[in-house]
Amino acid sequence: MANPTTYAIPRKLWEHPDPESSQLGQFRRRLERRTGLRFPTFHSLYDYSITHRAAFWDFCFRDLNPIHSGTYTTVVDETARMDSIPRWFSGTHLNFAENMLFSPSSSPSSIACTTGKEDAKIALTEVREGGAEGARNVSWGELRRMVGRLAQAMKSAGVRRGDRAAVVASNSVETLVVFLAVTALGGIFSSSSTDMGVKGILDRLVQIRPRWLFMDDWTVYNGKTIDLRGKMEEVVKGMEAEGVQEFQGVVAQPRFRGRPADVSGVARTQTLAEFLEKASSDKLEFERVGFSDPFLIVYSSGTTGIPKCIVHSVGGVVLTGMKEGKLHREIGSNSVAMQYTTTGWIMYLGGVQPLLHGCRVVLYDGSPFLPDTSFFMRLAGEQK
Repeated sequence: MANPTTYAIPRKLWEHPDPESSQLGQFRRRLERRTGLRFPTFHSLYDYSITHRAAFWDFCFRDLNPIHSGTYTTVVDETARMDSIPRWFSGTHLNFAENMLFSPSSSPSSIACTTGKEDAKIALTEVREGGAEGARNVSWGELRRMVGRLAQAMKSAGVRRGDRAAVVASNSVETLVVFLAVTALGGIFSSSSTDMGVKGILDRLVQIRPRWLFMDDWTVYNGKTIDLRGKMEEVVKGMEAEGVQEFQGVVAQPRFRGRPADVSGVARTQTLAEFLEKASSDKLEFERVGFSDPFLIVYSSGTTGIPKCIVHSVGGVVLTGMKEGKLHREIGSNSVAMQYTTTGWIMYLGGVQPLLHGCRVVLYDGSPFLPDTSFFMRLAGEQK
């Protein structure tokens, strides 16, 4: 028999100089004090998290302290089968957008504050393909006002708790504002990317039956500028043909700031500026929903038929996002995060979720290889 292949040990890229000082190290010591147990290695901590699920997540909830109201007596029924979709932290209520836009006060947790998310601090940096349009910075104060105004417009347009709003849009400030505005109202968000065909878009939208679709009027990729108004028309026709009665129409988001496309010839379509006129103020209001209530729909690949909806709960994403960002990625209010992604899959959530920690998020839209293959790495160096 041939000798097994011997592989060289890969070169270690980085090692934390003092693991005990990390957020994960500090969390481990707090958990040890709480339980009276010892977790000498990462794997021992991991084993505890999966063999004592209720106790572990109870500690996470209290330690990470998401903005919420209400109390719980049971974390989860550990005897329940996964396919029964057991509810977690029954009795607590929270809102995704509220936790993204504000920070929890030390006590009580139901009070939101702006620590790490102060009005003048930069929350977002938007960079379009190749940096050709410069960098657009948006402060936390500006972001909160934008979300408040769109949420008030949505409310005037009939959006209520449990309603769906979808986007076919780029990784932009405006797209994120839609995400936060609909979830602020207790609604459910879903996104698709502009490179998807009409059939692929309708395969998703017909299932979730959104009240409104926010869609970019143009898209830019690999140096090409593409008019999306024809696709808008086909999507509207498809929604009508499928009898989606909840569907109220399309809101066209301007790809080029200050230069919205003329959509007067597209049925049931209005510009974002026209839609925003429905808002009477930019007041932020948050509808807190149950921990296990839905707030986000993403999809399977669709390679074996129509894509299947994958529904995420607000509490699961907020609490897991806080844990992963703080403990596994050491993200804080002075961090910068940049994830290359379109809006068409789950990594869009991963790209914007660091806002939970007051982190500045870089939103990049377009090919990462223009004007040359090293551009995106240069951008990461510039933005760090």
